[in-house]
Amino acid sequence: MDMRQLRQFMAVVEHGNVRRAADHIHLSQPALTKSIHNLEDELGVQLFTRGPRGVALTIYGEILLRHARLLHNKGERAVAEIQAVKAGHVGHLRLGVANFSISFLPRVIAQLLGTTPGLSFDIVDGTYEGLTALVREGALDAVASGFPMVHRVEDLVHEELVAGEFAVVCRPDHPILAERRKSPPLLAKQRWIVPNRPQQIVESLEYTFRTAGAEPPKPAIASGSMSFLKAVLCEGEFLTILPRGVVRQELESGTLVTIPFKGFPVATAEGMIYRADAVHPPALFVLIEAIKAENAVHNVKPDWQLGEQPHKVRLMQNVTTRTRPNSRTRKRGRDSE
Repeated sequence: MDMRQLRQFMAVVEHGNVRRAADHIHLSQPALTKSIHNLEDELGVQLFTRGPRGVALTIYGEILLRHARLLHNKGERAVAEIQAVKAGHVGHLRLGVANFSISFLPRVIAQLLGTTPGLSFDIVDGTYEGLTALVREGALDAVASGFPMVHRVEDLVHEELVAGEFAVVCRPDHPILAERRKSPPLLAKQRWIVPNRPQQIVESLEYTFRTAGAEPPKPAIASGSMSFLKAVLCEGEFLTILPRGVVRQELESGTLVTIPFKGFPVATAEGMIYRADAVHPPALFVLIEAIKAENAVHNVKPDWQLGEQPHKVRLMQNVTTRTRPNSRTRKRGRDSE
């Protein structure tokens, strides 16, 4: 098995048809068919099922495709990194940014681009689940994200960089603020607009109400877009729960306020996620160090680090594990040079 065969295999997967794949890679159909048969003979399994409308992957083909994509992406990454080093540049970083991420990341990236010659980024947005899947495939180098309370750590380094929190927020003129006793049943009767991801926000909200003996609120809006929810929140009498970093500017300006509510804020962690078994581009660690420096200079801390103790959702917190990179998993220095 060699990369040529794997590229031909991926072409057939992409087009779902041997003839179309052969045309696309400028190879005769018999030659491509023979290449796939040779690959199947070498592995001793059938990679495709053949039908009148084309081909479909078997379970063995699905496994090979996952590894073939990883090898292909690593090869492209190696070529790009070699070209960057030849040109004297720090290089290129393919970065995923989750919808719940480090609030000051755009500022850090803008500053780096102004001070680091040759540094460039491809930025992909999405969810924690979707973006970390791309890291595992090798399509992304890393993801900046909030960490789920429960996450897999055996193959991905979760390097914690910033402490955060979830807070219940509303406009300063919301009627609930005039109530002396903001009980969970009273809060549940308000109009809520809530994120439907990441899952830890949903679980935190439901857990807090149920442990207080109240039914969780039924949201008027559930959305994966935190920017949309924030915009709606500023326009009407709603309650929501969001990462404090997402609404930091509005809280500082007084456009929004937090609601004192037993069980909140909920402590969270945000940082960078990358493969534990990969050699990483130098640009990744340039970005990580810049985030650390920015966090230290501006002392970006959630309220619970300033005195108020965070609430920890006990059922989920007990199984939370966060890994710090070590000399084996974080291949700096000579491995990344």
